[in-house]
Amino acid sequence: MTIEDVIKKSILPLAFMVFWFWMTKTIMKVSGQTDWFWWIFIAGLPFGTHKMRLILIPRGMDTTATLGLAALSVIIGALIGCIMIPVYVIRAVYVVLRYIIGK
Repeated sequence: MTIEDVIKKSILPLAFMVFWFWMTKTIMKVSGQTDWFWWIFIAGLPFGTHKMRLILIPRGMDTTATLGLAALSVIIGALIGCIMIPVYVIRAVYVVLRYIIGK
């Protein structure tokens, strides 16, 4: 394992997570306090939407059904992302530890 692998698999994803969490926490502040439910929900969006492998878009239906299924896809993606965030953190720590022990 090279330092390039460590940077791509641990440092860059963790840096993006920290930036994304900071940005969403700043956005979700209401009267000085963070709404934690919505913060976790929005924080999971970029980490879960691509894990769905399917975005539900109906064919031959009206606009309401299309928007409803698009909203359902976003909700499911955010919920999957909330579960995937700890997995990504554990994987990044594992890569760093494997690099340190391997040297």
